[in-house]
Amino acid sequence: MKKASKWFGRILFWLVCIVSIFCVCLSFLPRAIGFTAVSVRDTSMAPGIPKGALVLTVPVEFDSIQEKDVLLFADPDSGQRFLRIVVEIWPEQQLVTAASTTSRPDPMTTAYRCVVGRAVRCIPVIGYPALWLQTVLGKVILALLYIIWIAVEIELRSASKRRETPT
Repeated sequence: MKKASKWFGRILFWLVCIVSIFCVCLSFLPRAIGFTAVSVRDTSMAPGIPKGALVLTVPVEFDSIQEKDVLLFADPDSGQRFLRIVVEIWPEQQLVTAASTTSRPDPMTTAYRCVVGRAVRCIPVIGYPALWLQTVLGKVILALLYIIWIAVEIELRSASKRRETPT
């Protein structure tokens, strides 16, 4: 029984470490090297980019934007981020965008001030964990994983102290 609980504690420890390192890498590593990362929730927000992909963007000047660029926008009111393809560029810093090159343009133009950056890399599947951690269920499961790990560690330490203490 002692060995089983010790192994369970070790497995839980490494699971918590791996999940934590993965979360930190997804959150901070792209920013540390100059990218803005966004996970694709559905294919309607990203032209030709699969659901669950992690898209890395870099800041872009208005003068360097070209038609068919995939840009990351941030809604100034809600802060919601979305990806769109540039269909047409207007001189007064307005962009006509669409969901894809074959779909109809969006009914309204988008101001350049809403542009976060230009998509430069797309990493399929890696965005799923980030999307999952944004859900309530993902946060609850991660919190429970930490709580169980702490409880197991406390129990293992108290059990080892009981064995060491002479009666």
